[in-house]
Amino acid sequence: MKIIALVKQILDPAGISVRRDKERVFINKEEYIVGPGSKAAIEAALRLKCEGEEHTVVALSLGRRQADDALREALAMGCDSAVLVADEALKDADTAVAVRALAAAVQKLGGADLIIAGRASGDTGTGQVGPRLAEALGYARITDVYALAAQDGTLQATRRWGQGYAALEAPLPAVVAVAPEAFPPRFPHGARIMNAYRQWEVITWSVADLELGEEDLKPVLSMRGETFPPPLETEVLRGDASTVAADAVMALRLQKLIGA
Repeated sequence: MKIIALVKQILDPAGISVRRDKERVFINKEEYIVGPGSKAAIEAALRLKCEGEEHTVVALSLGRRQADDALREALAMGCDSAVLVADEALKDADTAVAVRALAAAVQKLGGADLIIAGRASGDTGTGQVGPRLAEALGYARITDVYALAAQDGTLQATRRWGQGYAALEAPLPAVVAVAPEAFPPRFPHGARIMNAYRQWEVITWSVADLELGEEDLKPVLSMRGETFPPPLETEVLRGDASTVAADAVMALRLQKLIGA
């Protein structure tokens, strides 16, 4: 079974600070890491790999050339191969363009039995890539997955459902988006980290390699600027329990959050 783990490199949040009074975000230290969702995707893929000798895991990323480091970390964790889609033509890519490029990369890889993504990326957090990639490829999809197994061409998954969980099945090929808290990542062995840089290769493809045209690279959304949301207004309710309860109900009614 061929498994593709989607990997996204993001700015380390530890190096970012926010000043609401100046309405600015400051990047104090520009360091990049593998996002938590991507690490969970890699971990989920590697757990499945351990269950079958014929399972292989490909780490696939779309980003700048420095994302090579993220893929070498994936190789060190246990992935069998790694592919980076990097091109200046993708620098303004929105989710639609990113999905087109990823779908083209999957097809160039000869397809996959299972594609695993994080529930949402650690920067934009849209949670759209997994479901939209499944739609583009015509694969089944399951999101918010907490456990998964594959057998005889069928995927079994446990996903969040309201306050509980639901057990689902889907035919392969499929795309799943996993919950980071359910798949804490392993730490790579030191020797594998060295091998990831000294011996193993990260394949790099451009948009030309994927045969993407001008229309494929045209974003659906355009960034028109950044703005801070208005500050939250708070109100402190004081008094005894019955007074506070009555005031809280009245406040909710005024906001039309509950009926009269």
